Amino acid sequence: MDHVCGVCGRDPIFTACADCRMPLCACCACFELLAEGCGTVVPVYFCPSCVRNPLANPNAIFWQMKE
Repeated sequence: MDHVCGVCGRDPIFTACADCRMPLCACCACFELLAEGCGTVVPVYFCPSCVRNPLANPNAIFWQMKE
């Protein structure tokens, strides 16, 4: 994994995008809660591009509604 954020170029790295695996700082990481199984909720982080992609994020429709 890279040592700087793939979006803004700053560090330190906080996490990686759940879909494309781009390294992200805390400011650029987009937090989501995804349902998995019966009653299980999993916290994940996406990059700004993947968070709006319905193929990567099942909740992408809600991001599009904010715009």
